[in-house]
Amino acid sequence: MHTIIGVDVGTTHIKSILFAADGTILREEKAQTPLDTDAYGSVYRPEEIWRIVSGQLEAHCHAGYGLPDGVSITGMAEAGLIVDRSSGCEATQILPWFEKRTAGLAAGMGEEKEAGRFAKTGLHNSFKYGIYKFIWLLEHGGPKRENAVWLSMCDYVAWKLTGRFVTDPSFAARTYAYNIAEGCWDREWLAEHRLSPSNFPEVVPSGKAAGIWNREEGKIPVAVAGHDHVCAAFGLLREEPEGICDSMGTSETYVGRVKVLPEGGFDAKAGALYGPFVDGGWFYMASVPSSGHSLEWFRKTLQLSPLSYEELNGRTQAWESGPTGLLYFPYLTGMGSPWYEGSMRGALLGFGETDDGMRVCKAVMEGIQYQAAWVLSLLDTVHGTENKDLVCAGGAVKNRALMQIKADILNRNVKVPRQGEATLCGAAALFYKKNIGRDVDIQFLRTALPPGECYQPKKGTADAYRRVFTKNYLPLVEVLRKYYDRNEM
Repeated sequence: MHTIIGVDVGTTHIKSILFAADGTILREEKAQTPLDTDAYGSVYRPEEIWRIVSGQLEAHCHAGYGLPDGVSITGMAEAGLIVDRSSGCEATQILPWFEKRTAGLAAGMGEEKEAGRFAKTGLHNSFKYGIYKFIWLLEHGGPKRENAVWLSMCDYVAWKLTGRFVTDPSFAARTYAYNIAEGCWDREWLAEHRLSPSNFPEVVPSGKAAGIWNREEGKIPVAVAGHDHVCAAFGLLREEPEGICDSMGTSETYVGRVKVLPEGGFDAKAGALYGPFVDGGWFYMASVPSSGHSLEWFRKTLQLSPLSYEELNGRTQAWESGPTGLLYFPYLTGMGSPWYEGSMRGALLGFGETDDGMRVCKAVMEGIQYQAAWVLSLLDTVHGTENKDLVCAGGAVKNRALMQIKADILNRNVKVPRQGEATLCGAAALFYKKNIGRDVDIQFLRTALPPGECYQPKKGTADAYRRVFTKNYLPLVEVLRKYYDRNEM
């Protein structure tokens, strides 16, 4: 029996699925991603990450389905560590993408230089990128520079399996040191930091087998499929290549495809980031970094005792449609699109003594979608996405009330496949396309991601939300920006 294993090393969970070659799910494994701390902030312990991933892989391999055709790895971008080439060992802990100890390294870049970096990388300057984590780790007990190799979280898993230092273009692009137009490491920029391409892994095509996991039973090809949100887009947009998808996780990320590099490069004012799509061409990406994170904050921190997702989802079904009148600004970790302002902080406005926790919860959901409406309005202008249906995936799609709020605030159809693991489906299908053939991936995705429910905007409710968005939400964003610019925390 032909099978494939998809692995998703995510911010909240490490998940893997053993698929049959036709896209049928045979078995699943899931564990919480174990976040730890050191003297400076948050870290992942590489040995713990590897223990979980390797345990899941062994469970799949011993499940009685035979040797899989391959392992395809996807997951979070920007998180990474240093491996010492001379010793062949992990030299540091893994820094999460949201870890802010690197903020000082990213500060002080002038507008002209940042514009130059955007032209090469498709990114706006941020503390999140791999280059700053690499430099920070080197300066705080890392190995000698000539022996240091930067690996993203998923590159690390591939290295543990195969012994090879490899990455894919979508992960390479999130280092802020990769020229997406030329498809190579930016030697000039690296030299400014006393680094060279030898400090980074070899860049191989997304989803293409780049090494072998040698087992007693045989050899298993291993591929780095790429950035989780982009793998999800590969799967979700198979029938709508010009459409736009929403990968709803810890952050909410809107992704679409651009087949041809625009003359003169991408527009930095569009409020989006850009990078190599896993199946050719480029992607545009706009994010609300604290979307799922905001619900986690409400569910765990604002409650006297944690509120389970089952209870949360159940209680939301009793909500009446329409705006709460409260305004939540989802900037718990700063603003992503369109301004990329790390100094921004969240706000909750307009509540009174009669407002209970569930009303605040609905306001949190609304605020995330108001931010998304702003982001999509910019993408509509630059990339012609207006009136396009939105295809969504991720754990949040299980909340029907949230998905209807999304349809009403965004004023467009919101489609949800019957199977929610779009990232793993996309990673597995990409492996088949790149290593076996196109027909296999098409059939795989038809089975793995069948069409599901479509949420349609309700006209009166959508109009009410539009008034709140234009008259209240957008004007107050600028007020918050000025406030936090003066009172940077």
